[in-house]
Amino acid sequence: MSRRRLLLGFGAFVVLIVLGVLGFSEDLGTAPVKKIYEQQLPDGVGKDVAERSCLVCHSATLITQQAKDSTNWEKTLGTMEKWGVKLAPAEHDSLRDYLLAHYGPRKKM
Repeated sequence: MSRRRLLLGFGAFVVLIVLGVLGFSEDLGTAPVKKIYEQQLPDGVGKDVAERSCLVCHSATLITQQAKDSTNWEKTLGTMEKWGVKLAPAEHDSLRDYLLAHYGPRKKM
């Protein structure tokens, strides 16, 4: 058997296995669901502070994949301020509220 034919046969085998596994897991209702994280921050009170303070070092994706409660967002902001982010107290509160509103704990299914 030629090398090319062998490779094509193996490629077809792999495709069939992958399709079979995906089809089987969908039938069981266990197909993994991947969330595509936002590339931009959503509008809202505090977005300007987030863009100015967070996006200097972080991508929007890093922020949008978080799911922190108020306490953990507060800890994160405290850490960022220790590392040099300058926020007035009102900006700090506005940013925490914005992050919590848009990236708070995920609802359990």
